[in-house]
Amino acid sequence: MGINFNRKQCVHSLRKIGFYKSGSGRGNHDKFISLIKNSNPPFIMVPRHNNIHCQGRILQQLKLMGGDSLVNDFMKNL
Repeated sequence: MGINFNRKQCVHSLRKIGFYKSGSGRGNHDKFISLIKNSNPPFIMVPRHNNIHCQGRILQQLKLMGGDSLVNDFMKNL
């Protein structure tokens, strides 16, 4: 899955598909909660710096949550 995206694009796409930011933590990552019931994992962590190195991991977690349709929706909104 060789797609590149930065933090701004990732956050925009996650919000478009129904995720919301959980709180204002002090760490290096933001937690985005899924509205999908009984999803495992129930959230995705997105680094706060602009250059994201874990793009493949974000796509894997989206696939675990909602399958290929969720990944496709995410990539359409990038």
